[in-house]
Amino acid sequence: MKTRASAAGPPKCTLSAKQRGVIRRANRMIVKMHRLEQPLKTVHEHGPLKLELLLNKFLLSIGVLPVDDRAYLIRKAKGATGLCRDCFDALEALEPAVQTKLGESPCKPGF
Repeated sequence: MKTRASAAGPPKCTLSAKQRGVIRRANRMIVKMHRLEQPLKTVHEHGPLKLELLLNKFLLSIGVLPVDDRAYLIRKAKGATGLCRDCFDALEALEPAVQTKLGESPCKPGF
């Protein structure tokens, strides 16, 4: 009887202690973004100033993460800022969809 080897997925990146800390802080920022967005009832061109400043801090901090981790956090943040069009567009622009298709290492940090 022949056994089929399962297809190996992309390599799992080993995160440093600094990167794990960035992920923890980013998750806390996403929770805070969600709280700051709650008063909005409809889509607005610009969000509250505190939300936009926190989003900028979030985007600057996740640049040290590998593609998969960065993409996951960006998707979570998009869910927390959906009523702020500027915020959502900024996250959409930095989502790393093309990077791995161009042959770059999935463990390479940066935008």
